[in-house]
Amino acid sequence: MDATRTTRHLEETIDNFEKQKIKDIKNIFSEFITIEMLFHGKALEVYTAAYQNIQKIDEDEDLEVFRNSLYPQDYSSRLDIVRANSKSPLQRSLSTKCVSGTGQVS
Repeated sequence: MDATRTTRHLEETIDNFEKQKIKDIKNIFSEFITIEMLFHGKALEVYTAAYQNIQKIDEDEDLEVFRNSLYPQDYSSRLDIVRANSKSPLQRSLSTKCVSGTGQVS
């Protein structure tokens, strides 16, 4: 009789332990999946916004801005200033000869 009662009590304890274990695992996985869904939902929002911004890019306008950055509006005037202030290789060699004592300058 005692053995039967102890066995029944042990079975109830084991059942309660298993029920609690299943509830705990269910809660843990539910929380994990909820967090993952929130993370991936937010990531999807960010990727969607990034995709839409990429689609809004105007290639022709972007290329025009790039070209303008390479050749500013006053490019020709800057080039003229540089040319006016620089000597050609021939003029440099003649200036060097003049300084070295030949006395000829073109």
